Amino acid sequence: METECSTEYIKEGLAKIYTDTEAISFYNPIQEFNRDLTDLMNEHRKFSKRFHAIDLDPYGSPSIFLDSAVQSVIDGDTAVLCGNTPEACFNKYGSIPIKHKACHEIALRILLRSIDSHANRYGRYIVPILSVSIDFYVRCFVRVESGASIAKDSVTKLANIFSCSNCQCWSFQPLIKKTTNNSSNNSQENKIKEPICSFCGCKAIHFGGPIYIAPIHDKIFVKKMLESLKKENNFSFGTIKRLVGVLTLVLEELNDQPLFYEFEQLMRIIKCSSTPKNTFVRSALLNAGFKCSGSHCGPQALKTDAPTEFLWDICREWCTNGIVNRPVDFTLHKEAIPASKIENILRFQDNKGKNWGPKSKAKGSISSAKAGFGEEF
Repeated sequence: METECSTEYIKEGLAKIYTDTEAISFYNPIQEFNRDLTDLMNEHRKFSKRFHAIDLDPYGSPSIFLDSAVQSVIDGDTAVLCGNTPEACFNKYGSIPIKHKACHEIALRILLRSIDSHANRYGRYIVPILSVSIDFYVRCFVRVESGASIAKDSVTKLANIFSCSNCQCWSFQPLIKKTTNNSSNNSQENKIKEPICSFCGCKAIHFGGPIYIAPIHDKIFVKKMLESLKKENNFSFGTIKRLVGVLTLVLEELNDQPLFYEFEQLMRIIKCSSTPKNTFVRSALLNAGFKCSGSHCGPQALKTDAPTEFLWDICREWCTNGIVNRPVDFTLHKEAIPASKIENILRFQDNKGKNWGPKSKAKGSISSAKAGFGEEF
């Protein structure tokens, strides 16, 4: 990039940008603007004026900027995205969150769906290259590409979630399934699922979504980024170990399996006093011919392509040696221990210490009712 642009609507914030850019302007020339970001982006909609990348870093929701910038988005709105206020999430992002152990990945997928929806309005679509949940925020990087026919199929990447309030098991219901018959493509509507859990019989089913269920990482991009970090000599990143750790975990994730379970939670549901180590659970899955991985979202997360019925078989076999539908083999599998753990990479950082977490939101000097308007308003 030849030039970087930085904008701040509040003058006090712009003064801080001036101070910061003095320390880093040797890298790229930076233009500062004291104006509304949406107006600035709208002025660059012409193809010859478009930015190569846009990084949005609001304190809270970026939803008001998404229609003007559907490229690279950062979001700190996790309290809303993770299910604390579903009505606010629906107003901002058009989806309903659910409270679940995988709520941070659900937050990522709600945000991606919202970005893709804004892009679809202009015959464009997104290709996620890296989507991560870190500490108290989520960050998504996407490419925006043009193609009306592909954008039209974006709805096939969306699904609603049904989560049992008792056993926490979840299932997806795609909004539309696309079938190919000879030379024609047909989209079919899905039937409504029965409002009852097929595992425990509970009738209290939570509904959420729609969310983005297609892959959220580009593994080739992540691998190149990781290689670049490991051989980087020009800069001394204070968080280099953590950056390498997060990207390594992302690289190990099953990219075609949305969401995850935490096995400790499943064992509590059947009231089992002991929980198997992740190594044993992974071995049971791998020995049965299934794939499994962890997730960067949490140290106890377990992603797998195994049916939920087999997860319950593992629970029953470990707890009581009870009746199972498929044999369970806990013999240690050679791939049960992730390479990142063997190499002693910093996988997860403890979120502890003085003054940890986000500070209170800055109060601007401009009324929200007048934000984005000129002096005449």
